[in-house]
Amino acid sequence: MSSCRRQRSNDSPGVTPSTDVKLHNIVAMTSSHSGMGLSTTAAMLAWTLAQRDLSCALIDADFASGCLDLLLGVEREPGLRFNQICAPLGNVEGEVLGGELICWENVRVLPYNPWIGLRPNQWEVQAVVRALASANDVVIVDAGQGELVQTIPDLNHAMHFMGAELSVMGLARARTHRAKLSTWDCPTPQIIGFSPRGAPRGRGEVSMAEAETYLTSEIVGPIKPSAHLCGDVLEGLGIRAVPKCNRRAVNRLADIVEQSIRKAVNDNDSHND
Repeated sequence: MSSCRRQRSNDSPGVTPSTDVKLHNIVAMTSSHSGMGLSTTAAMLAWTLAQRDLSCALIDADFASGCLDLLLGVEREPGLRFNQICAPLGNVEGEVLGGELICWENVRVLPYNPWIGLRPNQWEVQAVVRALASANDVVIVDAGQGELVQTIPDLNHAMHFMGAELSVMGLARARTHRAKLSTWDCPTPQIIGFSPRGAPRGRGEVSMAEAETYLTSEIVGPIKPSAHLCGDVLEGLGIRAVPKCNRRAVNRLADIVEQSIRKAVNDNDSHND
């Protein structure tokens, strides 16, 4: 994979990689707008799953913002960035790719650096997601606002977690975002509630019960802002721990992922029998 640092071809592969077999260990995380803490939550979820002895890869597919390596404090660590991967034939070997990625807290991380350019092509994203899903127990994909979900089959069919800010405006945006995912025939997303950042004490935040009534759906959370975590990230130290205020919510997300994967494995075994 060290040869991936070459000029990317814009020509699509002659044969589209087969996706007839749906993988059930891919988690696509999206939100209606940036800044609520989705990337941080994706990283905390991946870390928590790795602590449960699951091999986990974390992919930065937010090509508008990216910078997952900066968030984690590993921007100086050697390893491939999404900008450097070239898959002209639409195929990547998962074990080889995983060995060239940054290792953060036993999680294999593939960041994207938007200032470098060389935005990956759709078939390259598909190839990378499928390769890492084939070589790991779980793949968490930070898909930003979801612009890739419609066009990447393995993201479209993935387990979906959707962030919703617990404010009047945030919930209205979340309803619109969920409707968009539905028009793309994505599975019904599990909603994660995020407490709004910078809200005055006692104002601006909608309760979990009110949010669930408005969205007519169960919500996991809330994920609360952590001044200590924010300070670590701003100082370049990255995420050094899951804040105590968010451990219950993150563990609940990890439970949902584990249960979904276990169910898929059992269903597949039953089908084969």
